[in-house]
Amino acid sequence: MNEQITTMRRPRVVAHRGAHAVAPENTLAAVAAAVAIGVDAVEIDVQSTRDGTPVVVHDPTLARTTDVARRHPGRAHDPVWTFTDDEVRRLDAGSGRGAAFAGEPVPTLEQVLDALRATGVALLAEIKNPETQPRLVGAVAEVLRCFSPGVSVTAQSFHAPALRELGRLLPEVPRGLLVHSTPRQPRLEAWADAVNPWHGAVTSAYVRRAQLAGLETYVWTANAPAAILRAADAGVEGIITDRPQRALDLLRTRVDASASV
Repeated sequence: MNEQITTMRRPRVVAHRGAHAVAPENTLAAVAAAVAIGVDAVEIDVQSTRDGTPVVVHDPTLARTTDVARRHPGRAHDPVWTFTDDEVRRLDAGSGRGAAFAGEPVPTLEQVLDALRATGVALLAEIKNPETQPRLVGAVAEVLRCFSPGVSVTAQSFHAPALRELGRLLPEVPRGLLVHSTPRQPRLEAWADAVNPWHGAVTSAYVRRAQLAGLETYVWTANAPAAILRAADAGVEGIITDRPQRALDLLRTRVDASASV
């Protein structure tokens, strides 16, 4: 997206791990809550089971977000990829957020795609820890090839080799490189479509250089009102946030105010 930045364009709001302020993170409940408030996209984290199924989990282990310690004593801190499909499917990813979410499962990537297909909401899928899961990228590519039609999907990762591999397997899926800071020249070669830095490192000059290089910019994870508005003022294409309702309200108000001038 290389057009001149204008104050009328609202950045896309991306719900980080779904709307996890109101539902357990990275669950179908969080995805549904994000869709309900009108976000532009949902961000999730994808890892692999031992059987090679892409599942939606952020941490290297299942300890923080599920009841794995109760169901599998002694394995709570084992990596996600050491658990089978059946073991992951039986975990409870919701009880920690109250009785209303008891029994909420760890979803698969396929299930998230199914949940979004009829909504018009896009998916930003982060490939997590691919350096320890050599089958992950291929498994993600296969699921996207079979089940992503009808959903606008972008993949992102901190791991550039994983993005390059995904590009070889599925070149039609846009890819964004996650970075902690903003290099002086955001030039990422032909394999990248976006550069996604920490929100505090972004300036309007950087965003403009990225645009001139043919790259979009999605910042993570802007939550405070000042951080959200600062990213919008910089001209980013998207804002990944734990507070999607706040971001939508702030940005809609700003656009409405600009239109009335």
